[in-house]
Amino acid sequence: MLFQSHVELFQFFLTHRNDIVERIEGVLNAQRKPIEYLQNGSLLSRLLEDCFFIGTTHDQSRLRGQLEEAHWASGFRPKELPGLHNGLVDPAEMMIRGFHLWGQTRWPGRNGRIRYAHTLFNVYVIRCLELLSMRLWDDETTSAGDRLSQVQGVLDQIWKTTPADQPVLVRDARWLIQLAQSPATDDLGAYFDVAAKVAESLSAVNRIEICKAGVRMAAGHLRSQIRYYALKKAVSLDEQSLVLNTRNTNALDFALLIQELVPLLEAYENAWHSEDGQKRLELADAICQGISPDPELFLNRVKLLGPYSMIEHLFITTDRDEHAVYTPMGTRHVRLIQEYEARIGRVAKPLSDDCPNFRPVAGAYSPYGVLYGFSTDLIEHMALKALQPDAVKHFGLEDVFVGEERRQGVPGDRGKLAWVSGWRKLPHLKREVEALFDYPQQFAEDVFDRVEQALRRRVSGGESNAVQTGRLFIVPEDLPADSKASSIPDLPLRYVGSSDAQLVAAHKADAYDEAHLLSDRREGRCVISYKTPGGWVGISKAILTEVLGAGRDVKIGGLPPAAAGVLTLMCRDLVVGANGADLKLRSNGRGRP
Repeated sequence: MLFQSHVELFQFFLTHRNDIVERIEGVLNAQRKPIEYLQNGSLLSRLLEDCFFIGTTHDQSRLRGQLEEAHWASGFRPKELPGLHNGLVDPAEMMIRGFHLWGQTRWPGRNGRIRYAHTLFNVYVIRCLELLSMRLWDDETTSAGDRLSQVQGVLDQIWKTTPADQPVLVRDARWLIQLAQSPATDDLGAYFDVAAKVAESLSAVNRIEICKAGVRMAAGHLRSQIRYYALKKAVSLDEQSLVLNTRNTNALDFALLIQELVPLLEAYENAWHSEDGQKRLELADAICQGISPDPELFLNRVKLLGPYSMIEHLFITTDRDEHAVYTPMGTRHVRLIQEYEARIGRVAKPLSDDCPNFRPVAGAYSPYGVLYGFSTDLIEHMALKALQPDAVKHFGLEDVFVGEERRQGVPGDRGKLAWVSGWRKLPHLKREVEALFDYPQQFAEDVFDRVEQALRRRVSGGESNAVQTGRLFIVPEDLPADSKASSIPDLPLRYVGSSDAQLVAAHKADAYDEAHLLSDRREGRCVISYKTPGGWVGISKAILTEVLGAGRDVKIGGLPPAAAGVLTLMCRDLVVGANGADLKLRSNGRGRP
């Protein structure tokens, strides 16, 4: 796959924008088409792509579809989510939504169709650039930084050639790298591969901006998820079941937040010492957003954060002697956990001092109130809103994550609040549907209050002020009755699930479906999972908050030696051997991933 050839292809598209837009308008002129046509995503996708490739050379036409195939092959094939669109921004999907709106309201004339054709043109090329941004590292003939500059050049050219009535969508090519990773996939390792490449191959300036984009979008996704479940269950943000759900189901997001927060904390610490006030505030803003989904965990229960962010099948393997060892990916992650713990302790006080600058204010927009499923949804909202002639044009994706400017504590221009609130104010939507997505001022304030309070607790006495964290004792199944460890309570059975009928019959585990256990293993929901002769066993990460996080020691007996070794690596600093000594940790850079 030739990077430069794709750059030249996209430049061809931009040079022939007007011709391509005319052809897209022809596809949009579908008022008399049957409903089967108006809802046929694969057909519309093919027809729209044909509009771009008419007039290309034979070599250029061969590039069609290559970027998506390469993206999927590198681990980013979106998984099926029933009832949800899980993928990159899709111009065919946006066409279907446009057809639906027009069918519910009024079909536009040629000028209206041309206007939306320009939007679809921009959406298509941005999708292409997202995919191209993931190919920065395909070979070593050109540096990744130079290639990123080329992507930025094409993106700049889009906005120089687009009509003035079009929304900007996204300006910074570094955000494309994060957008390209926004759909959910089954191959979690692909995200860590990209994070390592960014850290190793790009300049400090580019790394920081990519990390800023990553923590803001990931945290916004998690906050939206929290609000959804809070409303569904009619509970407060601090309700225990909601906290547990957030912690137990987001190992990937927590791990990526740690990996991207560490460079931001380092840059913030440098800005603090060098008294670079503007840079310090910009970084503080991103960091506070990054920890906002669970500030108590990220600030005051860091010993639990490490295990919550561990993903067993990616981070741990066995060596030649069948001992549990960290994979190279796991070794890197553990190092970053340790660095995060040290840095967050050093900067908690200045971060607490800076935090009030980002407090949500009534009547002004705050990113703590933005609601979306996946980051790509934000591009879709802006693109669909372009169907209306009064849509805001000058704000883009990056602006979603920056609050409105305030002067002396007074809200400034309120255009951004109206912009975000207006995404779902479309003529075909019922008012009750719009109300579900009204800007949630109280939610934004509640989320921010949790950040500010957690920072104060950290500063007032450090992590030592928090509830003492319990320990997990690994003991032999035949533990002597007079052993010191015998007085430690057993791990409650409800945290242990198994598809092994014999273990369930012996009351050593609760019955679980094997497919469910394997899904939990893939998603990082277990502190340990292992295969038995009769099935699988998994121990839920819920023990981290409900047992160890509550300050209670527990013991677990009968673990196979290999599983005991894995558990030790998964829960560093929390696992203790039967003799009261920490089990030996092993790390091997040659471990199998």
